[in-house]
Amino acid sequence: MFENDPTAETESALAKKRPLRMILAWLCVAFWGGIIWILGGDSFSFSDTNNTIMPWLDWLTGDLDYRTRYRIYVAIRKSAHFIEYAILALLTFRAALLSATRHTRLATAGWVALFIVTALATADEARQSFSAVRTGSPYDILIDVAGGLLAVVGLLVISRRMRLPRREESSA
Repeated sequence: MFENDPTAETESALAKKRPLRMILAWLCVAFWGGIIWILGGDSFSFSDTNNTIMPWLDWLTGDLDYRTRYRIYVAIRKSAHFIEYAILALLTFRAALLSATRHTRLATAGWVALFIVTALATADEARQSFSAVRTGSPYDILIDVAGGLLAVVGLLVISRRMRLPRREESSA
């Protein structure tokens, strides 16, 4: 290589930044996992969040009957599960890709992300099953894993489409 080769300098700079980017990516995963763990605690139980969310629902929906508002409230809580773990899967997928060797497949990063999502969801629901104000549910684990799975599949589909060569339409 030449002494003043700009590509060599760029590769060297990227190689120096890679460990820092990898550490920051895993710190983001740990931070978001901590947020999920806090949200799974007793202070965010069904009855405690009811006092916060229901007034907003009353304001937004107006004169709906209690049963319909309750269903909306449950849908909000369950969609929060889905979204929390989808974000966790996205962060973990990125961290796994940054940590991997160049030849590691995207699917491996996907499996790592799904493993982390499943492990945290199971641990969180197991912890909630021992709480006096929370109930651990296998259905919540399924919702959590579904959120992570949708995020990973979405990433894999998008990355595959980005890698496919564009086919030029032949003019007949």
